Amino acid sequence: MSNYTGNIQSNAIYRTKFILLLLFSIPSVICALYVVYNVVKLRSFRRRFQNQILIILVFIILFNIVFNIPTSFSFFVRGTVAIHTEFFCRFWQSIDYFLTACVIWCTAIFTIQRYIFVFYPIYIRSKRQKLIFHYVPLVLINIYLFLFYVLTISIDICHHGEHREIKYDKFLCGENCLDREGGISMFNWLFNILFPVFIVILGSLMLLIRVLWTRRMMQRNLRNWSKNWKMITQLLGIALIYTLVWIPLIIISFILIVNENHAFSKSVEDYLYFITYLCELCVPIVVLLLSSELIQSLNRRIWPNFNSMQSVTIGPYSTNVE
Repeated sequence: MSNYTGNIQSNAIYRTKFILLLLFSIPSVICALYVVYNVVKLRSFRRRFQNQILIILVFIILFNIVFNIPTSFSFFVRGTVAIHTEFFCRFWQSIDYFLTACVIWCTAIFTIQRYIFVFYPIYIRSKRQKLIFHYVPLVLINIYLFLFYVLTISIDICHHGEHREIKYDKFLCGENCLDREGGISMFNWLFNILFPVFIVILGSLMLLIRVLWTRRMMQRNLRNWSKNWKMITQLLGIALIYTLVWIPLIIISFILIVNENHAFSKSVEDYLYFITYLCELCVPIVVLLLSSELIQSLNRRIWPNFNSMQSVTIGPYSTNVE
């Protein structure tokens, strides 16, 4: 009877997760595709250096939606992994962990770059500076993350020749090397996940405080103030989502480190881990909604007559005022 009740509860939880994941995935993929469309069509948006990291971020999330999220959909509907093989489980785990870490680290690099763009633009003007502060960190961190998760999950360096039990009725096929080995697991959690999350949250907070603090000085140059504010709005939107999602998860994780047998904290942690997927799906939406160039492009497509009427109506009045 208890097993039957547990199965009903599990099915209800899986259905709820499926619905939430679907509701967030649909607008996310629409916004991501529109961003990609503008990357192709708008040369100015594509070539602007400040947008490159955001474009990469959206591409990674779109790749995740296309190749990783459908596997999660299948699991939540069926209650079991689609393909019952060890290779598929390791591949799924590797892709999931790698893409999650890539999104977080790219957002952290984006945070650092925004700070440099606003307050130290002189350090990122030449091709050499862009190579050092932009391209090299992106390439190195992604190579590192790829090798780390291939070694720890796909190759399973902590296997030690023992047979690993794969649970096809568990999300991501249950535990892997990162879950079993305390040292590797702690390093992955602290450096690969929490460290870039703290960069995003604290870096965005420092940027906001400094921008507001220097606002008086920039009152004389409202154009620069407006330009800098537009540059950080996307970051602040993403940072707000990260703060709401990751801070509770960080608190719960530290509670579990102190008291591993805390059953309530463990169950809450499982739900918060799922919410991180939704957090990731919100990024393309924030990128689109807080990008003035993309919003203007969207408005021109939705209300083309309105823009032409506005230019005709406003034009004469502007001329008379001058």
